[in-house]
Amino acid sequence: MSRPEKQTVSCPKCGEPIEFTLWHSINTDMPNAIEDIVSGKLFEVECKKCGHKTHVNYPILFNDMIHQVMIYNAIPDNAKETEEALDSMKKLYPGRTRIVLDQSTLREKTSIFNAGLDDRVTEILKLIVMAQLQEQLNGKKLMGVYFIPGDEPAFEVALEEGSGYVPVTMEMYNNIAQQFQKQLTAGDEEYYIDQDWALSFLSAPENQLQ
Repeated sequence: MSRPEKQTVSCPKCGEPIEFTLWHSINTDMPNAIEDIVSGKLFEVECKKCGHKTHVNYPILFNDMIHQVMIYNAIPDNAKETEEALDSMKKLYPGRTRIVLDQSTLREKTSIFNAGLDDRVTEILKLIVMAQLQEQLNGKKLMGVYFIPGDEPAFEVALEEGSGYVPVTMEMYNNIAQQFQKQLTAGDEEYYIDQDWALSFLSAPENQLQ
């Protein structure tokens, strides 16, 4: 069930109070829920006085009933409380549960599941791409690799100066999914699926890349 609440923030440009809808939780019964999360529209507010648009950050639970996953965008200082709350929910929930600590990761994670992909396979692929790119950067600092949805999905490669894109083929994705099928089928209990998770996964002796 989606739970909205009216809140007010000050416009960062002119100081005018802006009333907006804060969502404690949202699910896919709400029209355009996925699109509004991915685009950032759900968190966008516009000042009626000066027209300035800004984003507000707040914790929110997204229940994607289409893809059977709950994603909680938590405030980092309250991550432990979020884990404890999800521990109780998992007893009654058959799907996957994830915790993210910022809106950009919430948008990316929502995009991955909406594309019908496994975020664990995607994070492993991202790590492989990052390792391959390190040899080609000529001293440029790699800031991160991010999944970009679309008819032809890609990874955005963010550098300290500028960015580029690497296509994601289903052949690449399926090769990783097939290689680790046994390990990934064994369980999906992790809350945090990110670069650290991928590093830990690939460090296990039984998970060496072929």
